Amino acid sequence: MIPALLAAVGGGATAMAHPASAAAPNDRVLSAIVHCESNGNPRVVNSIGAAGLFQFRPATWHGVGGKGLPQNASPAEQWKRARILYAQQGTGPWLASKPCWSKRV
Repeated sequence: MIPALLAAVGGGATAMAHPASAAAPNDRVLSAIVHCESNGNPRVVNSIGAAGLFQFRPATWHGVGGKGLPQNASPAEQWKRARILYAQQGTGPWLASKPCWSKRV
């Protein structure tokens, strides 16, 4: 199941959305996070309202420049916002799911 996330982020399989450049080290980490947070489903919403590939809470999504709700944004837009969050906070927003994603990087 989708792990709950720390307050910063809040956080059905579809095709895994891939980053534009899988070669970047940050994208390797983010790819692992996607697998653990949403199983690659860009439209998933969990019980606490965290949504999308990276399980953004709406306030965090808006804090990194997202418009609307993350689950309604394209996978490319979700990746863009996750890269911004990662640049700002590293893996901190996804520590709750670290036992899952740390094995994949």
